[in-house]
Amino acid sequence: MSKEVLKSICTSAQKDSYSWALYFFKIDKRAKQPFKVNKVRFKNDTYLLQYAKNLLSTTETFQIDQISEVQDYDGENSKVSCDKLLLTNELISEQWELFSQAVAASSDQKIDGKINGYILCGQPSGHGDKAVTFVKVANPITKLTNKKSVVFSSTANDELDLITDDVCRLYLTVDFIAYNDVMYIFNHTFETVFNLEKTMAKVKQHAIEEIAGTNVFSDIGIFKSLASKYKSSRTFITLKPERINRVKNKRSRKAVADMLHLPLDANGNFAITTAEEASILIRYLCFKIFQDNETKDVLEANTVTKLSIEHSSPQ
Repeated sequence: MSKEVLKSICTSAQKDSYSWALYFFKIDKRAKQPFKVNKVRFKNDTYLLQYAKNLLSTTETFQIDQISEVQDYDGENSKVSCDKLLLTNELISEQWELFSQAVAASSDQKIDGKINGYILCGQPSGHGDKAVTFVKVANPITKLTNKKSVVFSSTANDELDLITDDVCRLYLTVDFIAYNDVMYIFNHTFETVFNLEKTMAKVKQHAIEEIAGTNVFSDIGIFKSLASKYKSSRTFITLKPERINRVKNKRSRKAVADMLHLPLDANGNFAITTAEEASILIRYLCFKIFQDNETKDVLEANTVTKLSIEHSSPQ
């Protein structure tokens, strides 16, 4: 369904009722407002309109048509899918608000230094259509003359003339699209833009506290210490209550321990004492480890995709 939403975005935004604006942005993570944005002007307005229509067409053909599905963001894009994330999600909500504020407060004043990317905003005038934002994380400004080369152009008299001006190059692909309170993500570049490394560290800490709050460990201090050393914060994004509730139940906990070969103490609590044991339990609780119902093999998943199949048995 979400793939059809993406295709409809490209179809709707092709209408002449959409007006377009282009912005360059720069990121400074040390600043309270990390985004500096300036609005780009065109000598001929038709240039931007034509670029927008070309971008919509190529995005639909070479990005949207090529994906197999749209799935919830879990930190592990499979490259044959597109991820989606609500703009109100704790991973990006604060940074997205700052990003939006910077666009709204932008001016014509040129940004000093390297540009980190650009934003194409489409605003509809007709009823029923919604605003759409395309973001590309790439420096559009190219210095043709540099230490490694010089560039010439041919004049009307077939003479070569030195090009010293900077060139602006806009790509015909996007990294993510924001539409109707949802971000559609084609790769992981948005993580850098919105400083997810910092946010994921908070998600990890909250997740560890939630797991520890189950009171299913013989020594909670040892588990928390080992869990805090777990390297991949993004694993904790997919911590879900289904498996938290499963290990809260003593009978289910024993079944989980038997499946994962994890030790239990005399009271039936997890006796986690090594980093490997903590890692296995974390990955299980975060839906990275599954048991095949047919073979009973324990498998590790690189991505989490929930299939909509009627009468399927839960794993």
